Amino acid sequence: MQLGNFYESKHYKLFVLIPIALLLISIYFIPKIQLDSSLTGGTQIQMSATSNFSVANFTLMINSKFPHAQIQRSTLNGVTSLSVTIPSNTSITSGYGYLLQIYGWDSNYSIAQSNAAVFGTELGTNPSNASAKAGLAGANRNMTKAMGAMDSLISSELISLKPLLGSTPYLYNSSSAASIVRTGRNAYDNASSIYKNSVVSYMHKYIDFVTYSYNDVTPTLGAFFLTEVRNIIIIAFILVAIAVFFVFRTPIPSLALVFGAANDIIVALGAMGAFGIPLGVASIGGLLMLIGYSIDTELLSAIRILKRSEGTPSERAIGTMKTGVTMTSAAIISFTTLFIIAYIVFIPTYIEIAGVVIFGLIADVFTTWFGNSIMILWYKERRDKKWQR
Repeated sequence: MQLGNFYESKHYKLFVLIPIALLLISIYFIPKIQLDSSLTGGTQIQMSATSNFSVANFTLMINSKFPHAQIQRSTLNGVTSLSVTIPSNTSITSGYGYLLQIYGWDSNYSIAQSNAAVFGTELGTNPSNASAKAGLAGANRNMTKAMGAMDSLISSELISLKPLLGSTPYLYNSSSAASIVRTGRNAYDNASSIYKNSVVSYMHKYIDFVTYSYNDVTPTLGAFFLTEVRNIIIIAFILVAIAVFFVFRTPIPSLALVFGAANDIIVALGAMGAFGIPLGVASIGGLLMLIGYSIDTELLSAIRILKRSEGTPSERAIGTMKTGVTMTSAAIISFTTLFIIAYIVFIPTYIEIAGVVIFGLIADVFTTWFGNSIMILWYKERRDKKWQR
């Protein structure tokens, strides 16, 4: 037994409990992850300022009013440009959702109204046309249904926008689709304008800017991106498992590698929930990077333990561990440097990416050498004993 080679310990398999414990702890914290505005949508304000100000203090003040705001800074020729993205206002989001439904039911009402006119014309020509009678009755039912839905939705919209609109009365004709649509659109536009003015005024208290742009960030693209990334990660795991199975011709190494990569990502997600790193486009990029890092070290371990012949499997395992830990340590140092620099100059995108990767790489050390390698070594020993019989 080599000095310090825990793989030759009688109970070395118990070390697999370490990555399993990290997995269970991380699962507890994953539900605490917050989605940033790149996925949930929100409001983006871009402004330029020539006066000196503290970005860190400005960030604290903005987050006290609008939690989880994202701030990007750039400086050119003494002019500092800021891009502030704040999460969606719940009243605005709810009101917009109701307004979209009103538009949908208004379309249904128009179709039913058109159908009623067609069937009414047919009955005018042939009053005994049973098919036209049934069609007219159905069209009238659809019109009544659509009108009832629109009346209910406009009431819900006005209630959701009341925190911004206050006691401003919005009267409409409940039997007129056009009146309901017009009222719903006006109420939403006014609420959006009031919210915009309050946001700009609040920021103007802390930064003296002359020009600015104000845009709504839709969550639709972000939600689509999140769904596609999830599908890509699943497909990546499947392809990696197939590729490893093709190399080793056995399912155990494939399952071990999938476990390792999945555990790294789960632990990174748990760290995000525990330390308040938001899940957004930037942090998702960091998670995707982790797949490559984890597969790299785990393939290194599996190939040397299963394919090489020098020494014993446990000796190859500890030798590979020294190489792999050196590789991972260099990556951790690199991303820690990036994190420190990004924190000093305040670049949130790099802070998120570096933070996610650092936690994932630390998890990879425990997952690969106390989990994946132990599974591979255990499989190798069982296979060798079976061949010796």
